[in-house]
Amino acid sequence: MLIGSQSSSTLMDVFRIGMTEVIRATGLPQEAIFDTRGCSLVVKGRDLANRVDSLRIIFTLKEGVSTSEVEAAVTATRLGAPVKFENNLAKITVPPFEWRQLPVLTPLDEIVEKYAARSLRSETWELKVEKYVEHGFNINTLIEIMRARNASDLHLRAGNRPFIRVDNDLEPLEEMPIISKEDMQLFMVQLGGEQELHMLETERESSFQYHAAGIGYLRCSGYIKSDAMAIALRLIPEQPLPFEALNIPDVVKRVCHKHRGLFLVCGVTGSGKSTTLAAMIDYINERRRSHIITIEDPVEYVYTDKKSIVSQRQVGRDTHSFANALRGSLREDPDVILVGEMRDMETIRAGLSAAETGHLVFSTLHTTTSVDTINRMISYFPQNERDLIRQEIAYTLQGVVCQRLLRRVGGGRIPAVEILLGGMPIVRDAILDGDLDKLHGIIEVDSDMRSFDQYAVELYQKGLVAKEEAVSACSNEEGFQRIISGIKSSEGRRLLK
Repeated sequence: MLIGSQSSSTLMDVFRIGMTEVIRATGLPQEAIFDTRGCSLVVKGRDLANRVDSLRIIFTLKEGVSTSEVEAAVTATRLGAPVKFENNLAKITVPPFEWRQLPVLTPLDEIVEKYAARSLRSETWELKVEKYVEHGFNINTLIEIMRARNASDLHLRAGNRPFIRVDNDLEPLEEMPIISKEDMQLFMVQLGGEQELHMLETERESSFQYHAAGIGYLRCSGYIKSDAMAIALRLIPEQPLPFEALNIPDVVKRVCHKHRGLFLVCGVTGSGKSTTLAAMIDYINERRRSHIITIEDPVEYVYTDKKSIVSQRQVGRDTHSFANALRGSLREDPDVILVGEMRDMETIRAGLSAAETGHLVFSTLHTTTSVDTINRMISYFPQNERDLIRQEIAYTLQGVVCQRLLRRVGGGRIPAVEILLGGMPIVRDAILDGDLDKLHGIIEVDSDMRSFDQYAVELYQKGLVAKEEAVSACSNEEGFQRIISGIKSSEGRRLLK
């Protein structure tokens, strides 16, 4: 880490700013060195966030300066700081002090500035941490805390305490110490071994799965921030949740009995897409004699063969890409294919091809509405291909479910959903004609489909969510108010568009 000082910056300013920054970015050091031309600061301490056990100031003496003169000046400060001399270097050892006492050390800065071979003002300092405080963190203990507090995510970052996400809000684990750069390396080894640690250090990104036996699987995403490691972990139950626990309409369950076509579950990150898809795959697994192939990055839910057999493939480990695996899967006798994400043109093309050739294909997109989902898929393709792609979507689409998670009354979260079902002429014609705005009206008048506004009203009327939460899922607050007031005329439906 490099620190630039000003013409008015003292040694104590550099020391204070540097220690504050390194603790914030990489965790609590136990030993660190500040270096610039002609001067070094060597610091040690068991709790450098509050107290310094040892600070040595080492600087090159100005030519012609006598050691006795420097020694007398240091003694005159009455700080009890012994000074030694070796090969034209002065070494001042500062007694232990607390951070609030730092201004008392200003006279030492004046001595160094007066007797050093060159001025230390407006210099660039390099700060290197030699050793961090060891806390003996255990990742499995933190995962148990996640489960005990019903957390969905755990965030580990050098320079901060662990954070967990509960009901969509991040909370610090105040009882835990600050994580250091070395702690993060230990976490990576505990979670993914030396291989994933090396991957993160070289590629600056890492994505893998960890199994906490008896608790669940964790989707681990390693990344680098401020040149230090960080990991985001998402807790996945060992068994997929059943439909009954998800509060998803039964019309979604009926898609599982289809034998061909494309079904998409969409929403922002953390909206429950993977959970819904896992319930659908497990439902098929329990009731149909099929070959299910999943292509994921990384594998999240782990399935046990029931009536079906399930072949789970991980991008990077078992295949090079979603598109490659999709194309290859057609020669592997699949009945159902799950693609973790439709993230590029080739994957979408292969997914549509698989759906056209008599397979039931499930996938996700990071879109917020059904109309946005279809537009996004079409937009990946060049203009001269879009009419053909629109036709393929129109004839293969089984449905789109978009999700938003809301706070449930009494704790926990519940999905609000928008449901568009394909396979009917009115939906197919709207897609073929490119008049996707018609889909809003179709969704609102069909008894099996739902708009977010309609579903939010249902959740509110059942007492599952508060009014404010229900309104947050709506695109039109006025339409929401009209529906809960009992107005369900065609005029009211128009307001809901």
